[in-house]
Amino acid sequence: MWEYCFYFDNEFDANIFEKKICYFVNNFGGIVANVFSQRYYKILVAVPFEKKRESTKFFREKLAEVILISFKKEYILKSLNFERIQTKNLSVFLQALICFDSEIDKQIISERLHLRNDFYLTSFISFKLKFLKEKWNELVLLANDNMMYLLNDDSCVELIKFLISNLEHRYYAVNIFLKDDCYLLCDMQGKVIDDFLIEKHIVYDDSNLINSLVALNPEKIIVHCNKISKDKLIKNLFEFFPMQIEICK
Repeated sequence: MWEYCFYFDNEFDANIFEKKICYFVNNFGGIVANVFSQRYYKILVAVPFEKKRESTKFFREKLAEVILISFKKEYILKSLNFERIQTKNLSVFLQALICFDSEIDKQIISERLHLRNDFYLTSFISFKLKFLKEKWNELVLLANDNMMYLLNDDSCVELIKFLISNLEHRYYAVNIFLKDDCYLLCDMQGKVIDDFLIEKHIVYDDSNLINSLVALNPEKIIVHCNKISKDKLIKNLFEFFPMQIEICK
């Protein structure tokens, strides 16, 4: 067996990583354990030696996702000067910023992850991602320079639409189904979407739905809902995705 030990400073990141790798590791008889000792949350992993190369590639990808989910979001939020902003669409704007260049960021991080037996997430971020912080700083500076646009709801929506138009399409189509007072997001095959940039594939309100769609940024958004819920939903979606909405009759 080949063994890894991943060190995290907080339980949240450790749990996310454990969740992402458990099925993969257990599928070929590997072992995953989550322990806390000496101020670190540790994810201990053992895989068959013949699976070392495949596992290392998979772990690099999932660690990159954890960094984007947690660190990039935290870094951007701490760097913005938005204390006076009260617009109802602020969360959508922040989501668009966080998702900007996410696939490129993920690839860059993954390529710089050189895994051995022990891996310290915080040390990697501090010493290996300085250039990426500089890249994110440019995005933060642009947002801070345009802060006045966020004071007005209409101008805020236009700024968000501009950001969305510059995001890479990550899915060809996303189907929205209303089920038991919540939304299900599915791909073209009807499979529920499980994507690292969205917290849950089941969405309970319109605000979180829009945030999820910003993260997925499909070329088409196909709405399957009853008449009463559809009208309100279409109005909300059309505000940010005017060219992507299709109605399933």
